[in-house]
Amino acid sequence: MLLSANDILLFLGFAALTALSLWMILRPLRGAMALPERAEGESEIALYRDQLDEVARDLERGVIGEKEAQAARIEVSRRLIAADEARIAAERSKGVDDPRWRKVAAISLVLFVPLCAIALYLMAGSPGLPGQPIAARLNVPAEELPVEGLIARVERRLKENPQDIEGWESIAPAYLMLGRYDDAARAWTRAMLVDGVTAARLAARAEARVLANNGTVSAGARDDLEKAVALDAGEPRAQFLLGMAELEAGDREAALARWKALVAGAPEDAQWVPAIRARIAAAEGRIEIAPEDEPLIRGMMEGLAARLEDEPNDLEGWLRLIHAYKVLAEDEQARSALATARATFGQDADALARLDEAEAALDK
Repeated sequence: MLLSANDILLFLGFAALTALSLWMILRPLRGAMALPERAEGESEIALYRDQLDEVARDLERGVIGEKEAQAARIEVSRRLIAADEARIAAERSKGVDDPRWRKVAAISLVLFVPLCAIALYLMAGSPGLPGQPIAARLNVPAEELPVEGLIARVERRLKENPQDIEGWESIAPAYLMLGRYDDAARAWTRAMLVDGVTAARLAARAEARVLANNGTVSAGARDDLEKAVALDAGEPRAQFLLGMAELEAGDREAALARWKALVAGAPEDAQWVPAIRARIAAAEGRIEIAPEDEPLIRGMMEGLAARLEDEPNDLEGWLRLIHAYKVLAEDEQARSALATARATFGQDADALARLDEAEAALDK
């Protein structure tokens, strides 16, 4: 979302006011931290004053003479002056708090900061914009709402009428789209409680559970899938996910057989068929070619085959041709090209070893 110049100005103004407020609040605390040092300086001064009094008492009792008393007074006075100067310097450098500063800080916080905030809002904000409660914001045409808004609207409707089957069947796919897989599974459960169990609903709940489990078919999801195909053997989502479970279990042939049967029985206009074919190709270790790309690939392959008739000693060309036939699932032509290549390189052990690798790839 792009910010306007007013938005940026408003943000910077509030940030500056926040910083100023914090500084005013923390400065007295900083001064309070200096109090122990201040108390220490004053105690030293009091000590020297006590020493001056002690010198005077000693002189009165005759313990010391006038000269000794005078010398002691000079020395103690020198230390007293030095201690007092050090105290004053410390107060200036540490910024010791005083009542006047506290009053200024309090008045500024109470008056200046709110007034500045109001001025900034009046200048860069939208004080004339009417309030928009959540209910009012949701009561707009559906095409004007984001997905989250649509979900909030349906959730509100379902809270008022939990028997609304259309609501449950519309919110479950929306949850799925937003990655809220557990919510999607719960929504399908509510739909089945309201309107009964169907193969499509079981398959949809299983899909949500699989996605919530990082793409792994859990025991609960598999149970849903088996119940779904028991109700409708042609349910495509259930058959596809059961094939995924078989593939995860290491039974690749069972998964391929299930998917190929699903594709063979699919309607001509089924939009999910290309995705299943791509899965089949991936499980078989080959590339699924889009119908619009096949003429180009076949033309390149036929050109390569024609060139190899004139230049049969090109081993890399034979290997590319064999692989191209495999990609197009033309195993008979691939093996024919392999046999021709073997005959051509019958005396080259290295070439025959690479052709053996190509044959092993055909058997996978």
